[in-house]
Amino acid sequence: MSETFQLFNLATMSGVFPGTRTMVYQRVRLAALAQENAVATMRWARLLWYTAPPACVVELEANPATGAAAEPLVRILAPPPATLGAVLAEALAAAGWRLVTCGGCAHWQLHAAQTPDELPTGLCTWRRDVESFPDALTAQSLLALSCDHWQAADAPAPTLALAPPGALDTVAPIRKRAEQENDERWTLAGQVRRWLRRPAPTTAAPASTWAERVIERSGVGAGAEPCFACQGRIANLGALVVATPEGDKQTFSIWRCRNCYTYYLNDWIDRWERTDNLETEERYYRLSPAEALEVLAVIDNVVHAEHPARRHERDAQRRWMLEFLKERVLLSHQIRQGR
Repeated sequence: MSETFQLFNLATMSGVFPGTRTMVYQRVRLAALAQENAVATMRWARLLWYTAPPACVVELEANPATGAAAEPLVRILAPPPATLGAVLAEALAAAGWRLVTCGGCAHWQLHAAQTPDELPTGLCTWRRDVESFPDALTAQSLLALSCDHWQAADAPAPTLALAPPGALDTVAPIRKRAEQENDERWTLAGQVRRWLRRPAPTTAAPASTWAERVIERSGVGAGAEPCFACQGRIANLGALVVATPEGDKQTFSIWRCRNCYTYYLNDWIDRWERTDNLETEERYYRLSPAEALEVLAVIDNVVHAEHPARRHERDAQRRWMLEFLKERVLLSHQIRQGR
C-alpha cells in the first residue's frame, strides 16, 4: 500500500492536525475501480455525519506525499444505519470508488448486534486454525479497517431489519483488569501482609477460555490512544517487552478499539536510555481478530511479559514476532525525537 496514515503531527509534536470534522466520523480506505491494482493505490477518506440536515458525506483526505487535495465524493441524506453498507457501496461505485472495509469483505458475516455508533457489526470468519473464539472477540464493525486478508465480497453486505435506535444489543465489552482487582491491598491486613512480605492468598484458577484470558489492561476509563478508524479509543490487551540487538526496549502490544472493534499491533522501540535525542520508533499494523489472539497466546506464555527486566531472555519471542510481521502491510510508521 502506497499511503500510510499518521495520527501524530511531527511538525507540531502533537496529535492535533489542522482541519475540521464532525463529532461522529469514520476513517476508511477507498480503492479506485478504474485502476487494475486498485488495492495498492488506496486513498484515505472520512465519513462525516451531519445533523442539520441529517447527512453522511464521504470526503477523500488530502495526501501531502502525492499532492492530492481533499475532495468531497458523495453526500447521502439521512442514510439508515442498517442499510448503510449497501447505500454507500452504490453511491461510491457511481463515483468510481470501492469501499474497502470489513463490511465489504468476503470473510465478514452479519451479526445481530451494533456498535456504540449504531452501525451493523459482523463476525470475522478468517481463521488460521479450527479453534473457535467468542463472538465478542471476533466482531468487527461494518466500517472497521480492512486487514491483509481482505477479499471483495461477491455481493453487497447484507442488512439488518430496521429497528429503532437502541433496540439492538451491542457487542459485550471486554473485561477490564482494574474491575477484577480487589481492595485487599488497602486494608489493614493487606498492609501487614505487605510489611511481612507475604503474598496474598488466592484461590483463583488459571484462565482457560479466551473470554477469561483476554482482559483490557488500560483500566476502567478510556484507553490512552485514539483509533485510526473512528472517534473511539483503543485499549491494550497485552504487551511483550524484548531487547533489540542494540539493547533498546522493544514492545509488541495488541490493541482493540472499544467503538469499532478494530485490532492493531503496535511495535514500539524506545531508544531513550541509549541516545541523546530521546528517540522512539513506532509502527502500527492492522490485524484480524484471529491474528490478534494468536499474538496474545504467545504473550500469555511469557511470565511478566510486559516487564522489561528480563527482556534480554526473550530473543526467541522477538524472532517469532518479527517473522509474524514480515512482509505485512504497514498501517503507520513514525520516528520521534524529543518529548
